[in-house]
Amino acid sequence: MLKSRKTVIVAVALALTTFGFVGSGLASASAPTTLVIGSQVAPPGLDPTSNASAAIDEVFDYNVYQHLYQLNPKGQLVPTLATSYTLSPNGLTYTFKLRSGVQFSNGDAFTAKNVVFSLNRAADPANGYPYQSLVSDVASVTAPSDTTAVVTLTHADSQFLYNLAAYSNGVILDPNAVSTIATQPVGTGPFTFVSMVPNYDIVLAGSPTFWGTPPAMRQIIWQYFANPTTMDSALQSGQIQVIDNLNSPSNVSAFKGNSAFQIIAGPTNGKIDLTVNNSKGPLKSLKVRQALYYALNRPAILKTVGAGYGTVISSDQVPGDPWYTPSVNSTYAYNPTKAKALLKAAGYPHGFTLTLSVPPYSYATEAAPLVQAMFAAVGVKVIIKPISWPLWISNVFLGSQNYQLTIIDQVEARDIPEYGDCSYYFNYAGCKAVNQMINAANQATSDAAMVTGYKAVVKKINADVANFWLYNPDQLTVAAKDVIGLPSGGLTESFNMQYLARSGTLSPSLIAQGFLN
Repeated sequence: MLKSRKTVIVAVALALTTFGFVGSGLASASAPTTLVIGSQVAPPGLDPTSNASAAIDEVFDYNVYQHLYQLNPKGQLVPTLATSYTLSPNGLTYTFKLRSGVQFSNGDAFTAKNVVFSLNRAADPANGYPYQSLVSDVASVTAPSDTTAVVTLTHADSQFLYNLAAYSNGVILDPNAVSTIATQPVGTGPFTFVSMVPNYDIVLAGSPTFWGTPPAMRQIIWQYFANPTTMDSALQSGQIQVIDNLNSPSNVSAFKGNSAFQIIAGPTNGKIDLTVNNSKGPLKSLKVRQALYYALNRPAILKTVGAGYGTVISSDQVPGDPWYTPSVNSTYAYNPTKAKALLKAAGYPHGFTLTLSVPPYSYATEAAPLVQAMFAAVGVKVIIKPISWPLWISNVFLGSQNYQLTIIDQVEARDIPEYGDCSYYFNYAGCKAVNQMINAANQATSDAAMVTGYKAVVKKINADVANFWLYNPDQLTVAAKDVIGLPSGGLTESFNMQYLARSGTLSPSLIAQGFLN
């Protein structure tokens, strides 16, 4: 049952008067302590361990929940609830030394037993974690002491620690609070959950039990806008102070040249894909998929939809991935003549009809008519079908996988192993071969051999046209000029709010990690 607005306000006030602090760095004591962040798509729920929506992780991961290690804005591993780790010579056993004196927001103590509970919960397929396959190689988790956790794998996995840091599988939970995780998140992070009004706002407050330096922002409100132009106007009027990611980059012109605002264009892990259900009708044919890829003028899509902020890609890779292979991006360059010839060779000289399911993200709604026109130019009719985000999750991503094409930003970091998951919604026929290649790469005895293995996967899924990758978008954050502590890019799904302030100076160490002064 939703709390009334009056109850929410009282709850926030109580939370904020239980402790006092000055934020990280040299924030002014007179600076505002409330910040409102505008965003376009609201989380469909609160539980990151049962739903793959990036909108949940954006607000709650690293902010309410924490991991043993996390990623800073530059994508580097940073010790968080763990202070260090050692890895056995055979690559199977991780021994983590844990931070002492940490509490959950409900007052429960954090110990190694929480690590045992959380990782065992994540590794058990019955619990339905979105990325359970990434921790399926966990053989055991033990707690020799309150400040030591030992994780043993079934086989060496070079990406294990990164995956724990980047995905919700690595969230450390309180077993006493897990039954209410969908309505009352409890974590060890710098913020606590106060309230959510679905599709309207989420209210967080600084945590009085947080083990680190308290955040300067005592209250952060995420406000959700169905219309990006309305959101832009809210920033211009001061109703909000930050737009987390300008979902329609063409709107950046409203802020360019205005000294009252700062525009941050930073790298992301996102792959904006025209995603293909490889098991549906003509799309089962490699020649058809090749034809349709040649029909897409991807530089034009990036220029129109992304305002040129990003990189055209042709496989599941982004600049910064250890196995990034730029040469692959030049394959399937726009060539409608070749597209028509391939369609004819595939037995479709007069084309066919496809349905494109479009979720309510600006990049999808703006790209859809361009895709429709480009495919029409080679004789393929596209019916655009708008779909709500909850229905996209249930009908496209999960369960029935009832779609032919969709447009989505695959935001997960280093998610190329998804092409080795035969249950994943691409229904990619080459999944078993890719899975074997990924496993071999992860068990390689050197980083160079691991990278070589992943580069082979990059080339295979490109050759098979397992998807129509469009571009890797930049993250465009727009904020009032006085906001500091913003992440410099989008290399994590979390929008890390710990160091946000409305004035002051960040420490050199935070600036080196990619937080902006």
